[in-house]
Amino acid sequence: MRFGSSCAVGGERPDAVGRPSRRRGDELERTFSERFFEALAAGDPAEAEAVGQAALDAGMEVPAIQSRVITPAMERIGELWQCDAMTVADEHLATAISANVLSRLFPHGLHAQPRSRQRIMLAAAAGEHHVLGLQMAADALEGAGFDVLSLGADMPLESLLDACRVHTPAVLGFSVTMPLNVPGLIREIEAVCALDDAPQILVAGGAARLLLERGLDVPVIVRSEEVVSVVERLLAVPHISDVVPPELAASVPPTFLRAEAATDTARTTESRLLATAHAASETAREAGRHGFAMEQLAYHDPLTGLWNRRAYDDRFRTITDGDSESAVLMIDVDQFKQVNDTFGHEVGDATLVGVAQAMLNTVRPGDFASRLGGDEFSVLLPATELTQAAVIAERIRASVEGTIRDPPVTVSVGVARAGSSRRASSLAGDRALYDAKEHGRNRVTVTAD
Repeated sequence: MRFGSSCAVGGERPDAVGRPSRRRGDELERTFSERFFEALAAGDPAEAEAVGQAALDAGMEVPAIQSRVITPAMERIGELWQCDAMTVADEHLATAISANVLSRLFPHGLHAQPRSRQRIMLAAAAGEHHVLGLQMAADALEGAGFDVLSLGADMPLESLLDACRVHTPAVLGFSVTMPLNVPGLIREIEAVCALDDAPQILVAGGAARLLLERGLDVPVIVRSEEVVSVVERLLAVPHISDVVPPELAASVPPTFLRAEAATDTARTTESRLLATAHAASETAREAGRHGFAMEQLAYHDPLTGLWNRRAYDDRFRTITDGDSESAVLMIDVDQFKQVNDTFGHEVGDATLVGVAQAMLNTVRPGDFASRLGGDEFSVLLPATELTQAAVIAERIRASVEGTIRDPPVTVSVGVARAGSSRRASSLAGDRALYDAKEHGRNRVTVTAD
């Protein structure tokens, strides 16, 4: 599956958080993609890795690197192969190099706590052997905190149905790159939707648009960076079972068999080498998951899941290294001791978790929410002026007041600049927080400087 392939029509690229300008960002992405293509065409894995690292250093998120650097380069490789300007062995080598880069990017995309107990399952349609885009989608979803199970390439129907019965996914994503596999995929979707506990369906890949043209009523993913928002929307709506219109189902012969040509590449030496490369990439991903788990233990608060004071200290140094102005919010739960004394520590703990969730629901991507200890929280706001920081602080205050009602809880927030001295900045925020409490609590106060 190649998200955003030449067969799919994508919209305009969204701006990344904190990018100086859209035009400058687009130019940078095109430069990275051109360099990545040249590395693939030359069969140079070291240069491809260097491009991936340079994109990270430039502030690009992993899903954006997937969609705007790697995918366009792989599309061009596919076009060269289709017009016989590149051998199948060279195309497989380019795919293996890209898979290796994806595995190295993977740990940098793991930044979210588990967000849903519902499982997301991904599979390539029967006869499909291109799974690079499938891996991109899996990486993006896992990085966003979803429980992801990727079944890989060429998934036979009975095996797919068995996996659905055992794992009961909430969403099942299919990939299809070859038009000759579209009829078989229609049959697969029809069979999955007939299950007692059928999942929501989405599709992606170069041939996915053909399904829409033929009336299939499912979301189609164009770029891997879209998959998280699409899955969130699917989880938020009731299940739709009639996604295959009767006329579309009738257009596929009941005894349809996938084209034999779709299975031939599975037996080639190049494909076996590619499978080995994917296995090595998965080993690297497992190491990344282990490192991320260790980071969670060292840098996260076990009760709320927010970053802890150690992580706050480390991140403070990072956001104040540049020239742009940044801000810090110091947050305290009003009369928290009274909550503990009246309702008990279990309710007190639940209150702290609720405050943390209200913060996470309010802050922007790139903001850094932490629990410093007890009922003390903080949010670091990179590249944010005090006036904008005050707006974010007010949103947090209102979110807590509006969502935590049993028992009702409010917070006070102090807003200060994040200067070169962490201690001085934290003290300034604490002074503003103290003023907020002195003037009645449940309010935001900004330092006067």
